[in-house]
Amino acid sequence: MTTDSHRLSILTTTEIDDLYGLPRFTEDDRCLYFDLSTAEREAVDAHTPSVAAHWILQLGYFKAKRQFFIYEREAVLDGLCYVLKQHFPDRDMASIKTPSRPTRLEQQRIILKLFDYRLCDSTTKEELEHKAQRIAMLSTQPIYILREVLQHLTNQRVVAPTYTFLQDMVGRVVIGGHHRITQLLGQALTPVVDKQLEALLQADENMYRISVLKHEPKDGIVKIV
Repeated sequence: MTTDSHRLSILTTTEIDDLYGLPRFTEDDRCLYFDLSTAEREAVDAHTPSVAAHWILQLGYFKAKRQFFIYEREAVLDGLCYVLKQHFPDRDMASIKTPSRPTRLEQQRIILKLFDYRLCDSTTKEELEHKAQRIAMLSTQPIYILREVLQHLTNQRVVAPTYTFLQDMVGRVVIGGHHRITQLLGQALTPVVDKQLEALLQADENMYRISVLKHEPKDGIVKIV
């Protein structure tokens, strides 16, 4: 049920990687995602080749997954080699340095502006939880809530927050949804209905008994009699 003491296990490892893992491009993917529009080319030309190479890399990754990534250079060598070959053929890998944090954040700002996207800040996270609470009124299934939330983020052009944040948020919403249902049932349970249920529980056990066999059958299936 949980990945640690409190977080819901909603997605499989593969599904999480599909959403948040560093893209693994084929040659055709690189040709598609590392191609530049006129506006993108203008942004690239405003930077040194070393900064621009990583900018194109982050741009392609954002096109593919609408996420930003912090990576080790060795993990993206294939992508960098392609970018150099296509856009900076006179440069070699030794001249390409890893951008500093301020440079990386500036790259993100430009990419967000180009795609009319925004980060999921504290205010947006609060709004997102309210949206999830409304979704939970239809279903408290964690996977349903998560999928609807992710679709909402896409529709609103917001970069999805971390998976751990979404796990915690969905967990809170599910618990809140269960409490709401319990309260509604409690309000609907009139004294008359309560007495009728109590009568059923106290009825002849031979009529209403549901018991499980004490010994499991060989095939491991528990039988109800």
